Amino acid sequence: MPECLIALGANLGDRRQTLDGAAAMLRQTSGIDRLQVSRYHGTQPVGGPDGQPEFLNAAARFSTTLSPEEVHARLIEIEEEHGRVRLERWGARQLDLDLLLYDDRLIATDALEVPHPRMTFRRFVMEPAVEVAADMIHPICQRSLGELLRQLGAGEPAVRIVAPPAVNVDALIARVRQEVDFPLERDEEGATSAPPRLLVFWQTPPDMTDQRRPHGPYLPIPAADLDAAALEITAAIAAMSPT
Repeated sequence: MPECLIALGANLGDRRQTLDGAAAMLRQTSGIDRLQVSRYHGTQPVGGPDGQPEFLNAAARFSTTLSPEEVHARLIEIEEEHGRVRLERWGARQLDLDLLLYDDRLIATDALEVPHPRMTFRRFVMEPAVEVAADMIHPICQRSLGELLRQLGAGEPAVRIVAPPAVNVDALIARVRQEVDFPLERDEEGATSAPPRLLVFWQTPPDMTDQRRPHGPYLPIPAADLDAAALEITAAIAAMSPT
């Protein structure tokens, strides 16, 4: 039976009651079995508007006979039953449920991407996830979640950026450094061979070849706009840093 890993988060209303309620609804869902829920972690909001309340985050692992699309649809139903309204990216929310892993499946549709493309560098996702799923293997990185979490704190180089030759990576690095003082380098001959804490793919997707496979936390940024890319990296740095 396939195994799933999901992330849970809330920062409006009675957050603990909301997460308890979401877990109860998952347990009552036909086709979901052996649900394990992590401890609840209080975390600061990352990347969204200023002044948001603190989040409670958790992770849950379960076996299922449902398809990935059915699991995703059920998560949306549970969010909506708790009053979730999608108003702005990275904004406050009553409940946020994300499908992180579905066995070793790779899914990329307009509605669903699995593994979740931003899971590996987010401590507020990975720390709860490792409590219930340290042994689960990320199908792109081919590393366990426990290994990926350890790499987030593995030292420098902190962020390495992969991009097509014509892209001005130096301009992107300069733009990010206007917002945060953090070690960044471009991926090129002569760059340090040590694995980075975060590998950023800007305008070039990771694939499953040995040359381009990320073997640790990674962030894909398809958008060509420099300011949008800098915002993504700045938010990622905040999310990967210890709270």
